[in-house]
Amino acid sequence: GLELFDYPQIIKKMMDLGTVKRKLERKQYATAHECATDIRLIWTNCLTYNSDGSDFWLLAKSISRRFEDRYKKIKNEYDVGESSNITSPSNNRNNNNNNSNGGSNNNNNNNGDTTGNIDEPSLDEKADLASKIFLLSGIELAHIITMLENRAPMTLEHVGIHSDNVEINIDALDFKLFT
Repeated sequence: GLELFDYPQIIKKMMDLGTVKRKLERKQYATAHECATDIRLIWTNCLTYNSDGSDFWLLAKSISRRFEDRYKKIKNEYDVGESSNITSPSNNRNNNNNNSNGGSNNNNNNNGDTTGNIDEPSLDEKADLASKIFLLSGIELAHIITMLENRAPMTLEHVGIHSDNVEINIDALDFKLFT
């Protein structure tokens, strides 16, 4: 190991990327906010344990900023579970018993027609796809990138100095491409 004998004395709540990955794979996060909290804890622990200006400290600071920038974009588009006023299914049931709106409220689609939700995957489904992309072999990933270049080039973002570095914008994907 790294022989960080004093780490448990300095860092009281430990967290690492391997733990976050396992929790994601086991679907142990109820919300994206819970996952983000654990990820923030990783960077905070790194900044706390390492000396200001050290390589690890600078890396944690940089990655933390990048994470917050991306998470902010996600927060602006999706419910990440930060609000304590999340509507529960029981609240929906109680509201549906009151027909004072004449049934014009279409927020709750309990009529058996679920086709409206197929086009827009949930945040969890997008996160699941993103994690599965990381498991692809080089050849499989090249096939996906080629397909996206041909069918949906707006989903690819070339990053860095080298144009070979490509990020897939999961939010811009039309999931019908994969059906």
